[in-house]
Amino acid sequence: MKHITLLALTVLSTSAFAGNLCSKYESYPRYMKAIAAVASNQNKTLEVFCSNPRVLDIEAQPSRIITREGEVIPHVRVQEHFDYDSCLYMVNETDYSISQSRCYSGM
Repeated sequence: MKHITLLALTVLSTSAFAGNLCSKYESYPRYMKAIAAVASNQNKTLEVFCSNPRVLDIEAQPSRIITREGEVIPHVRVQEHFDYDSCLYMVNETDYSISQSRCYSGM
C-alpha cells in the first residue's frame, strides 16, 4: 500500500509540475508578448507552448542589442530549457519580431 501511495504522489506531483510555465509572467505584458512571439515563431499557440511537457522551464528577462552605430534596441530574452539543452530567443520590443535565436547543449 505504501508503494502505491508513493507512486500516486510521484505521478500527481509530476503532472502538476508540467503546468503552465508562463503563468509567472502573466502580470508582465511585455514578457507575455515576447513569449507569444516565440510561440508563434514555432507555429504553436501560447497555451501549447507554455504547457509543453518536454520543457522544464521558460525564462523571460529584459535585454538589449546595441548596433554598431551605438543604437540601443530594447529586447526581451526568452529561453526554453529542456533536459539537456536550451534555446534562446531575442525578441525585439518594438515590433515583437525575433532578432536572434539559437539552441545550445549543456553537455
